[in-house]
Amino acid sequence: MIKFDRGCASRIGNRVMNQDRGCIVENGESLLILVADGMGGHQGGELAAQEAMDCFIESFNQQQTPVKNPILFLEVTMREAHRKVALIGLKDSPPHYPRTTCVVCLIQENNAYWAHLGDSRLYMMRDGQTNIRTRDHTYIEELFQNEVISEDEMLTHPMRNYVTYCLGGPNEAPPVSTGQIKDLKENDTFLLCSDGMWGSLDVGNINKLGDISIDNAINRMAEEAERIGHPSSDNVTLMGIRVVKPDTTNNENTREIQT
Repeated sequence: MIKFDRGCASRIGNRVMNQDRGCIVENGESLLILVADGMGGHQGGELAAQEAMDCFIESFNQQQTPVKNPILFLEVTMREAHRKVALIGLKDSPPHYPRTTCVVCLIQENNAYWAHLGDSRLYMMRDGQTNIRTRDHTYIEELFQNEVISEDEMLTHPMRNYVTYCLGGPNEAPPVSTGQIKDLKENDTFLLCSDGMWGSLDVGNINKLGDISIDNAINRMAEEAERIGHPSSDNVTLMGIRVVKPDTTNNENTREIQT
């Protein structure tokens, strides 16, 4: 049996409204973590993020768990979320096209699977180090991967807010980036966040907060990111889980997740 600690924080920053959405949802033997960041440059960003989250929660709750094909489930649900987000603005006259980023992680049977579109990120920490970070669907991420700019320069580049893939908009669903890691270990930590979080604070700094609960650590970091971003702080959202006890059984039929 696998046990987790969990934590969550979502702060408005210096914005009129919070267009971020986040959740941690259980269904039987499986756990779903999600962050969606409504894109403020387009009308209805908060509606887009809410629709994406609702779509994943509904689909996840309809699954028999553990989900048989986790990556396929994430890809199919992401495409359905894209369709539903795109429909929001078509109801109005003239039509508009709400958009949102989305990162989601499914954890079950001691394994983790994730999918994302846009620049909301997943971080996975192991042994005090950042083991995995998703690669943003942005112009500046391409520059970074091609060693044109540094990771620090990404934070101040004039095109830092230009997202190449997202949910919603007038185009067909873009290709979804996915990943997975098997055989989770004690203290493995998964953090999902909006760009208002990672754009202000190194998410890997959670390792420096010592032996406190992940919820306290997450809320401290979100508060600090909001403070650093003042007086123009974006919405700041951070969701995460830490493995307290990994699953060491060999019997697939007796595994369960407790939180």
